[in-house]
Amino acid sequence: MRFLIGLLPAAALVTTVFGCAGPPVNDAATGSEPTELARGAITVGSVSLNPTREHEIVGPFARYLAVQLNDVGIGTGRVVVVDSLSKMVTEIDQGRVDIFIDSPFPVAFVLENTDAHVLLRRWKRGFDDYRSIIFTRADSGVEKLNDLDGKVIAFWEPFSTTGYLIHKSAMLSAGLRLDDYQDAAASVPPDRVGYVFSNDTENTMFWVLKQKVVAGAVNENYYESLAGNRIGELRILFESESVPRNLVCVRGGLDPRVERALKRVLLEMNQSSEGLEVLWHFEETTKFDRVSDEPGELLAGVSELLPYVKEDLGG
Repeated sequence: MRFLIGLLPAAALVTTVFGCAGPPVNDAATGSEPTELARGAITVGSVSLNPTREHEIVGPFARYLAVQLNDVGIGTGRVVVVDSLSKMVTEIDQGRVDIFIDSPFPVAFVLENTDAHVLLRRWKRGFDDYRSIIFTRADSGVEKLNDLDGKVIAFWEPFSTTGYLIHKSAMLSAGLRLDDYQDAAASVPPDRVGYVFSNDTENTMFWVLKQKVVAGAVNENYYESLAGNRIGELRILFESESVPRNLVCVRGGLDPRVERALKRVLLEMNQSSEGLEVLWHFEETTKFDRVSDEPGELLAGVSELLPYVKEDLGG
């Protein structure tokens, strides 16, 4: 899923339910409670400030699931978009969202606060897992994370596991003190690390190379390609543990027949041309596969760091 993409006026931050066979229903327009989902619907939940764009991304996936699950009584695919992870917890708890797919920190937060459980793993853009790095210029004089005191680091965007949450939590757990700034040129106290959001990994790389910030955090898979022929000018300061790329969660109480069929459909999606096309449209998903470890073991490191960033996630 995507988190906090774009900006909407405060009055527009509402639950929006999209049925794949009809127009969106915006609860703010009617002043009613969130729409009760009809029987025979499978619902995919997403967190975003741009529900229309999110529907364009997730809608074909939800529609595909509905068609494939017709033999277990599913006739409609829906997308439920909310503007915060805490609201997603409510949607799952109240049975209005059946499926939630995201990166480790948001998933760990949902698992901790609902009766949802992990069903499968999602391969996204060719990767089943990933790690993140913090890097700096080789001539910056920064040799370790503690050397970032009094300086500014660029993270990607709020709610990004590898571009923000995993590093912020690791730095806080190591005793560093972090403050959020709007301006990369801000004066930072010597006992604090300032951070700004670049909102784009290319920006992060450019800002470090141009010395707008002292360090940046990016997905390791993209580090070399982003740096290009200037990689020799950089040094890696910190490398995170490997974490799953994305995980598929389903709410507790979902009809077992539907859950079994859903699992089968997701596992087989990459075996047909239609399924592959839907997967590619769904943020370049490669496939879904089984999780070899127990969810507790799979997310052990993330769960340990989760308390440090609960406020970022809405907890």
